[in-house]
Amino acid sequence: MYRPFMAVESQVQQLNRRGLQTDMRTPWILEREGYYSVVNGYKDPFFDKEAGKRTHEDRYLTGTSFNDLYALFVFDRNLRFLLFRMTTLSEAILKTICSYEFTKENANEKNPYLNIANYAETGKAHDKAVLLIPKLEKIISLNRNPRFPDRKEYLRHCLEEYEGEVPLWVLCNDLTIGQIYWFFQAQGSVVRGNIARSFTALYKDSHRHGEEITSIQLDKIYRRIKDFRNICAHDERLYCAHPHDRNITVFQLVEDLRLVTDKKRYLEFLQQLESLLVNLEKDIPDYIGYVCCEMGLQNVDVLQTWIQTSRKL
Repeated sequence: MYRPFMAVESQVQQLNRRGLQTDMRTPWILEREGYYSVVNGYKDPFFDKEAGKRTHEDRYLTGTSFNDLYALFVFDRNLRFLLFRMTTLSEAILKTICSYEFTKENANEKNPYLNIANYAETGKAHDKAVLLIPKLEKIISLNRNPRFPDRKEYLRHCLEEYEGEVPLWVLCNDLTIGQIYWFFQAQGSVVRGNIARSFTALYKDSHRHGEEITSIQLDKIYRRIKDFRNICAHDERLYCAHPHDRNITVFQLVEDLRLVTDKKRYLEFLQQLESLLVNLEKDIPDYIGYVCCEMGLQNVDVLQTWIQTSRKL
């Protein structure tokens, strides 16, 4: 068998054999969180690699305790909670601006998002529109069916009361972040430019100094937001995630969020992130450098400097 069943007591014994210190609370945590989630997910920084090569099994550095792994596990969970909230806010902003600018450009047409002529005419953007429209049609079709178990009341109301017309700002409530990201990418240059100018105006509204935000920047920012948000939503390991590219880090996402959320919320978020890192430094001081490096930070001081810089913007 790939992994034979192992009782919690045996799990603790195995950790001890591999050099990990445990205590009376270890079984309690394993019963609630699971061996795989805590140990397999967060053991890497604590490995004694040389000893592992000799024994051909996991071996931990001298003095490492199960509580060290669990501290990193809890930190990463709280980091996911924190970033999920911020990426959700940034998703809502993209949906709002896309709905407004697209509808303004196509104001006299019923369900204009179903018309391929309202998207980019050529290239990859056009190809995305070709793939996206059937997905939007399917959402509407399913919600016309009274037997559809996940029928949304707000869509049903529009379909039945307004002769099948569903405004984009209503439909957006049922779109995933991946779908609204595709929608933005599928737009022609006029709508993309208007969307970028709206983001620029919102940024200027809450900051001392304005900054131009381009549609190309938004492409990159929202790709990262989409990828990291999905990591958070699926409860995957976050602090060391590098979607698509080793150079893409959590801290790059942190920097991205400055441009697509308001300053007050962003500063509150940074303070909460700082608190998480400071507490982790107290719990596992010998490993905070490793964690910061994986997140794209040299150390906690870099984040604190970024907070000071962000306050002045």
